[in-house]
Amino acid sequence: MRKSYVNQLSLNVVVNIELGELGDLIEAIEKIEDKGYRETSLIARIKAARREAILEAKREFETLADREA
Repeated sequence: MRKSYVNQLSLNVVVNIELGELGDLIEAIEKIEDKGYRETSLIARIKAARREAILEAKREFETLADREA
């Protein structure tokens, strides 16, 4: 019998979170005094996710505005 194992650190999870909450997470992590690689990497990934969400919202609003024009 073969068994397969999943590394829990490699699983992707979809979470609904508001942009303001992403900002709060970034601020909280940035307050950590002795930030290591994990914290620095996490801040960068959260900022990238926030930036992507903002750009997506901008595209959607522009599309809606174009339709109304």
